[in-house]
Formats: sequence, C-alpha cells, structure tokens
Amino acid sequence: MYISREEYDRQPLLIRQGAIELWGVLLAHRVDCCRTRYLYSFNTFYVEMCYDNLNGKLTCICSFSRIDRLDRYLSQMDFNQFGISIA
Repeated sequence: MYISREEYDRQPLLIRQGAIELWGVLLAHRVDCCRTRYLYSFNTFYVEMCYDNLNGKLTCICSFSRIDRLDRYLSQMDFNQFGISIA
C-alpha cells in the first residue's frame, strides 16, 4: 500500500496505527523512562509509535523523513535483515 506522508498524517490515530501494523516494517524499539517507542519504515518515511509504560496505551504516532532522527535507534537496529553488515 502506498500513501504519502502528508495523507498518512491526515488520518485518524487508529487508522494510522492499523496501517503501520499491516504494512510497516519494524526496524527497532527503545524504552525510556515513561514510554516504549517502536520505529517503523513505511513507504518513503518513518513512523514512531509511542506507548505509555504504565498502562500500555498508544500515546502518539509521529511520522518523519529526516534520517538524523534515526540516530537514537541505531544501536538497536539489525542491519543484517537488510543484507548490510556493520564491522
């Protein structure tokens, strides 16, 4: 399924969540003091889904295309799944 980032961002939260769970590619996840964040690749952009650590509920979905925002996930990413070896 192809959808532009702009069109994706206009959709209701639950529609965006469903699209990511169906067609997104999970790249990594990380946990901070209050949230668990999952990073997905989706079409030509990335999506971060954030869940509250206390109640497990989805709190936000943020889309972005700037690769510098991937820095905080690099240590958790498995590049072997893409055929890339990091020495």
